[in-house]
Amino acid sequence: MHHFIINPKSRTGRGIKIWTIVKQELDTAKVPYTYHFTEYKFHASKIAEEICREYSGIKNIVVLGGDGTVNEVINGIHDYDEVLLGYIPTGSSNDLARSLVLSKDSIQNLKHILSPKEFKYIDIGEITIQHTGEKRRFAVSTGMGFDAAICEESFRSNLKTVLNKYGLGKLTYIIIALKQLIACPFMNGKVIIDGIQTKSYKNVLMITSMIQRYEGGGMKIAPAANPSDGKLSICIVHGLSRAKILFLLPTLLIGKHVHFKGVDTFDCETLGIQLEQAAGVHVDGEYPGEFQELQVICLPKQLRIII
Repeated sequence: MHHFIINPKSRTGRGIKIWTIVKQELDTAKVPYTYHFTEYKFHASKIAEEICREYSGIKNIVVLGGDGTVNEVINGIHDYDEVLLGYIPTGSSNDLARSLVLSKDSIQNLKHILSPKEFKYIDIGEITIQHTGEKRRFAVSTGMGFDAAICEESFRSNLKTVLNKYGLGKLTYIIIALKQLIACPFMNGKVIIDGIQTKSYKNVLMITSMIQRYEGGGMKIAPAANPSDGKLSICIVHGLSRAKILFLLPTLLIGKHVHFKGVDTFDCETLGIQLEQAAGVHVDGEYPGEFQELQVICLPKQLRIII
């Protein structure tokens, strides 16, 4: 039995169109399945939790949506050992699919899911908000500052909806990034690496913790990231003028930013972040709010996913 969790509104309605095609394939092949449409924020978490509770044995859960839908699903799973995850990407950015080199053909992905020949155990990241103790897991990345500001504005803006209609949804992040380069305030604070080493920073644009290589619709923030090595790949941009950052932005697309002064990259298992002022946070592109202190950890090889 396969359990499909579908975001029908992903990429401005593309999700429901792809599901119609997928459903026809399933019915033709007489594959047993259940399906559930998400109707509100965090609904996918609730659906995943109910599937895990109601069915015994290995649960074959298939996400048809974007990175945000995957994020909600992994936050609804309490025992990863009992889940085999399939993914049919229909979002605007699809950074998880890009990093795992999944096919852009939905039917090809479905065929791999129905007759899996290879799967991979990938790491999951988890943030803890220090003053509340709230936890949230992520499959792609979490960030404070610039990338979080882009995510927050993309939710408020109608730009993504308009551009998605013309197949140009990825431009949303580029346009908003240029705006946030001017509007996003710099941060001051420190990070604690693996609970041992402390580094202080001033005029920080972003602090990003990556599991996968890409975020933000194809920005190669962590070109050397290995999603199964038990490590977070950290990228901190600091001490640069906005003019220099503008020059740096195009290099994010190809992962060459790591060679520039003012860009610190390193791997670690845990990262504590303490800022002088609260800053926006994103988790797989979702925006939980502004916080001053976070703890980020890597949970090694938690999620079994078909590739």
